[in-house]
Amino acid sequence: MSSVTASGRSSGKTIIAIVLVVIAVLAIVAGIIYFIEPAHSLPSILGKITHPPASAARANASRSLRGAGAMVVAVIALVAAFFVNRSNKPADDGSRDPVDASSRN
Repeated sequence: MSSVTASGRSSGKTIIAIVLVVIAVLAIVAGIIYFIEPAHSLPSILGKITHPPASAARANASRSLRGAGAMVVAVIALVAAFFVNRSNKPADDGSRDPVDASSRN
């Protein structure tokens, strides 16, 4: 069973949409950091290079592929949140479900 709020929205779908938006925002922030910061300056959670003598050129380059991947994840999460939220909206055109209409007679 799912609970439905007074506006006709399912609370479970609303929570999923909020979680997807939070994931999208975090992915956008990570993507911006990947594009702006050189690899040796990245926070350790984002894959900091700890041995620059072996790869000094690589340590000074940005991680554009990871940044693009993070942006793709953000777009996918935002699109998914849009469709989850869109399906929450009640029908305002006055139409009823034919099954519900026939069972009321």
